[in-house]
Amino acid sequence: MTDRNISSAVLAPKRGLSAIWLLPLIALGIAAWLMYQSLNDSGLNVTLAFNNGSGINVGKTPVIYQGIDVGHVQSLQLDDDLEGVTATLELSQQIAPLIKENTQFWLVKPQISLSGVSGLDTLVAGNYISFEPGDGKPSLHFTALNTPPPQTNNLPGLRLVLSAEELGSLSVGAPLLYQKIDVGAVESYQLKGDDIEISVRIDPQYRHLVNSSSRFWVQSGIKVNAGLQGIDIETGSIASILAGGIAFDTPVKSAPEASHMASFSLFKSHDRAKGSKLITVFFRNPDGLKVGSKVQLMGMEIGKVDSLTFVDDNPNLGASIQIAVSPPYNRYLNENTQFWLVKPELSSNGVSGLDAIISGPYINLQVEGKGGTILKQYTALITAPERRVQEPGLRLTLRSDELSSVSVGSKIYYRKIAVGQIESVDLEKDGVNIGIFIHQRYAHLVHRESQFWNASGLSISGGLSGLDIHADSLATIVAGGIAFHTPVINKPQLAWEGLRYTLYPDFQSTSDEKGRDIHLYFATGNNINKGTEIKYQGIKVGEVVALELDDNMDRVKVSARLAPSAKALARAGSQFWVVRPQLGLIGTRNLETLVTGSYITVRPGYGSSTNAFVALDNPPPLSKPGNGLNLILTAAQRGSIKDGVKVFYRDIPVGEVFGYELAEDARQTLIHINIEPRYAGLVRENSQFWNSSGIAVKFGLFSGATIRSKSIESLLEGGIAFATPDGAPLAPVVNDGKSFALHQSVDQRWLEWKPQIPLPQEVDTGENWIRAD
Repeated sequence: MTDRNISSAVLAPKRGLSAIWLLPLIALGIAAWLMYQSLNDSGLNVTLAFNNGSGINVGKTPVIYQGIDVGHVQSLQLDDDLEGVTATLELSQQIAPLIKENTQFWLVKPQISLSGVSGLDTLVAGNYISFEPGDGKPSLHFTALNTPPPQTNNLPGLRLVLSAEELGSLSVGAPLLYQKIDVGAVESYQLKGDDIEISVRIDPQYRHLVNSSSRFWVQSGIKVNAGLQGIDIETGSIASILAGGIAFDTPVKSAPEASHMASFSLFKSHDRAKGSKLITVFFRNPDGLKVGSKVQLMGMEIGKVDSLTFVDDNPNLGASIQIAVSPPYNRYLNENTQFWLVKPELSSNGVSGLDAIISGPYINLQVEGKGGTILKQYTALITAPERRVQEPGLRLTLRSDELSSVSVGSKIYYRKIAVGQIESVDLEKDGVNIGIFIHQRYAHLVHRESQFWNASGLSISGGLSGLDIHADSLATIVAGGIAFHTPVINKPQLAWEGLRYTLYPDFQSTSDEKGRDIHLYFATGNNINKGTEIKYQGIKVGEVVALELDDNMDRVKVSARLAPSAKALARAGSQFWVVRPQLGLIGTRNLETLVTGSYITVRPGYGSSTNAFVALDNPPPLSKPGNGLNLILTAAQRGSIKDGVKVFYRDIPVGEVFGYELAEDARQTLIHINIEPRYAGLVRENSQFWNSSGIAVKFGLFSGATIRSKSIESLLEGGIAFATPDGAPLAPVVNDGKSFALHQSVDQRWLEWKPQIPLPQEVDTGENWIRAD
């Protein structure tokens, strides 16, 4: 059934905005407010680079400014190059105006030193980061300082800048002293090129003490000078002893006042500050000198030794002494100023430098004329200069490699009579110049050809054969001296003023007695020294004067001098070698060299004159004897045969081996032997030679062992034996150069031969006799 009475619904649109849309708008407002509040509450993030992260902890190390916590370390991480760390700091937004590009950050740690204590609060609370505001544009990236910045310049006073070569013991906070009163302090220092700039502050009430004439110097620690004359102690205040200090004075009170940040030099000492002139003097032997030693002029102290350094860091080359000469004495110096060392000395001429016993060695100087150019370096005299002899005479110059034992005042002798003296000694780069004076009445004894030599002391030489002692006179032994002589020539020429001569080390070295200089080239310099003798036939014929490497650095060049009588040894073909002691089972040789030392011997040649020789490493083979019977033995092997091996007949030595070589076809060994003239008749055409070295052992199962050996001499050194068949008539004698085969073993029949061969008569020295009792 259909209900036709139900009415249809009618839709009608509603007018206006629904209240449900207010909810999203409220949520958006709340989110914006929360975001603003979050940004406002969050800190300022700053990155800070450190060399290392020691003492920095994430979330614990605070950032403190003027005692207030204004942030903390948010994170810490290594740099990409692993050479440092970067800390991220979260700072309060309140201090954002202080964080500029020139702001300085640093880590505060406890520090304790003689100049004071800093960061003591960190011992309890731990390390923290502090900063000093700077100017410039805002920035968020900084590099931390390694040390706190210098003290802020907010204290009143006069600030100056001092320039020094080195900082020494000074530190920030070190006192500034005027007449040992603390009038200021060191505020900071920094490198400026090769120098150091030190910023200092003068308290306001003392700024009138400084003007343009003020002088500043380091006043640190304690300076003590002690000696027989007493003890001199120089020091500043207690603060300057502990932390170092700077002192100053103002010599000209009327000079203009110093301006703010005016620059001054900081000197190492008070003497340097007073304007002392630094002079460098070279001393060959600065015996007894030290920093602080006095420098005197005519008995007055005019300076002190400032420093001492060895030349090229080698004590053997002498020392460069830097002395500070105080004003006004430094204006007297010029290029002719002479310096020398004064120390106590006792000699035959008397006692000198007696005052140095109490005050210690010092430097004395002598000035001539007025002031002038000051040299960069002076060379000190070996001894004090003496006044020139005020009488007519002849003045000459002697040139020597070294001074030896002579000195100013030593006598000049002619035929052991004093005819002059040494007036001066000048040291040069490559030797010594000795100025001598010859009295007028003896001047005619000196010719252009005269030779001078050092006649000082004793000359001792010798060995097992005895000693040779040479001395001129007692005076020359004690005080030293120089002698001369004049060779006889056809047309002599008298010497003239200023003539130069060579000073020889001894009489044997003078030009008229000089032998021959030669050069020997050895593979090694073992057992060779300066003074090693050269001998021929057991007699000294020369000596080594110098050793050095040759130009190729592969051999030793030995310079030697032959005696005049041995000049003929310097010929082509001469052979030189070193004779050394030889000890062993096979024999002992050159035993005398254990006492006298090794020496060089020579086998003379007969070629043209020469002065360069290549020395042998070992003694040369024996030369072919000029007398006796020379034979040649042929063998397959040389065995133990060598030069000097004996040749035996019935166990009696009758000759020796003097050489060996390969045959022309190299299939055999040729051994050259010499039979003494008296025993030459023992060798016949049918003689048999065999090697008698060592021990022969024959062993059989039933016959047993048979051991045969010759003498101990042939057992150790080796030897050759021969025998001649008996029978009549005997075989003919052989001529020089005859060749025989050398058998390796002996035939028993050869030992049974007993030929009767008469020997020539000669005087028997008894060397081979053995007493029966």
